[in-house]
Amino acid sequence: MKKLVAVCLGAILSASVLGAPCGSKLEFALVEQFGDPSARSFFVFSTDAGNYVIRHDGMGEFTSPSKMRRAFFLKVPGRSRISSMYFLEHERDLLLHYEVSGQGSYLVRLEQTKRKLRWSTTFDTNNIEAPVIDGDVVVVKDGETSVRISKTNGAVL
Repeated sequence: MKKLVAVCLGAILSASVLGAPCGSKLEFALVEQFGDPSARSFFVFSTDAGNYVIRHDGMGEFTSPSKMRRAFFLKVPGRSRISSMYFLEHERDLLLHYEVSGQGSYLVRLEQTKRKLRWSTTFDTNNIEAPVIDGDVVVVKDGETSVRISKTNGAVL
């Protein structure tokens, strides 16, 4: 009986450690926006690496668990504003998808420990749904159309 319990417990633990099965889709989470959308607003979210605050103009701040702060900048052309943002922590990197009002969308992959930009891709979509990772690509849907982007180098496929 003890052996059966040990085997069952081992199977349950290994299933929970392995996580989602191969071929499953990972969906980005919507970032909550604080402040006035027509004046100064902020996008705030947390990952395992630390906390992020990103202003409507693309200026961001990362705070590590040791309370060290680092600034970084997202590309926002001219006097445009970020209108919506989605994020996903994947393979220890941060994938950010943000929409700039009237200017299209950006998908960025940041290395979290150094806040170093791995790649950035610009494409023309507005009013997007939550992006999804499907295998080796990120799929961004804009109504009936979709854009497929390589998660390794940011190339639009």
